[in-house]
Amino acid sequence: MTGSIVHPYRHGSAERTVFGYRTADHPRLDRVQNGISAVCGVIAGAAILATTVLTVVEVLSRAIFESPLGWSVSFIEFYLLPATAFFGMVTAYRSGAHVAVGSVFNSLAPARRKILLLAGYLVVLAGMVALGYPGLQATVFSFTTGESPVPGSSELVIPSWVWRAIVPVSMSAGIVIVAIDLLRELLGPWTRPVTDYDPGDRPDQTPGHADETDGASPEYTAASAKEKEAVR
Repeated sequence: MTGSIVHPYRHGSAERTVFGYRTADHPRLDRVQNGISAVCGVIAGAAILATTVLTVVEVLSRAIFESPLGWSVSFIEFYLLPATAFFGMVTAYRSGAHVAVGSVFNSLAPARRKILLLAGYLVVLAGMVALGYPGLQATVFSFTTGESPVPGSSELVIPSWVWRAIVPVSMSAGIVIVAIDLLRELLGPWTRPVTDYDPGDRPDQTPGHADETDGASPEYTAASAKEKEAVR
């Protein structure tokens, strides 16, 4: 019997959901964060589905009917791919779906992990602001100038501010989620992190399966035991 461990050495107490986590201490904030994540996830998923459908239709119409859509390429480029990337980024953050190497983080004591989390949230917020603010400026400029594709071109005649708004809207949603995590961490106890939600993947306790602390340093094992006792 074999198994795989996706998130070993984690010790959060939250319950995983499709679009985030559910905790016992701040359920209302969880609903806000998970709700925003769900909306972003649905938008990103719909964009992926639409990209697939439009690509198939474009290929068939070009190869079989020799009458390509024409507008599908620009629509995918300006609307669907940005929506997939930027709204998907928000959901990936909230649900812990980003690829990450936690070797250094997991080897530290709880208080130091808290400091790293705070620094990480500040970096993520700075990145989202750096993306969202110029995007907002471009959207406002496009709206006030009435920017739009030239009639008769291969693009659909939709005001350009619509696709330009994808970045600032998605980044605004992400900023709200990250800001809540930052606030929860700042207001929580400074002896351990409170937003390291992921409970980890617990292997089956059968012969041949390692315990969740196997391979971890003695310092980590002791810190993990103390943190779990504090949670209880």
